Amino acid sequence: MNTLWDSGSTTENGPRSVLESRYAHIVDGLLRVWDNPEATELYLNSVLVDDRDDRKGLPAEAFDELMFLSDLNWKRTHFNADGVQITAEDFSFGI
Repeated sequence: MNTLWDSGSTTENGPRSVLESRYAHIVDGLLRVWDNPEATELYLNSVLVDDRDDRKGLPAEAFDELMFLSDLNWKRTHFNADGVQITAEDFSFGI
């Protein structure tokens, strides 16, 4: 079995995500748009929202990773209630 397609595969930097392991085309798309939050939102929406009848869907783990990235993208473009821009250091995920 090709370990690149196992969700538990690893690289020299540690374990690979499900997206990296099984959906390289999605990762490639994200890498192309990540510098632009608006383009990232459009790309993530195109992956997450089924607008074609021939899609098979994603496993829950891949969906969770995409939702995390979507949340991260949203947070990097918004401001807090005091009008101060939220930075990566301000993020709190479930703490």
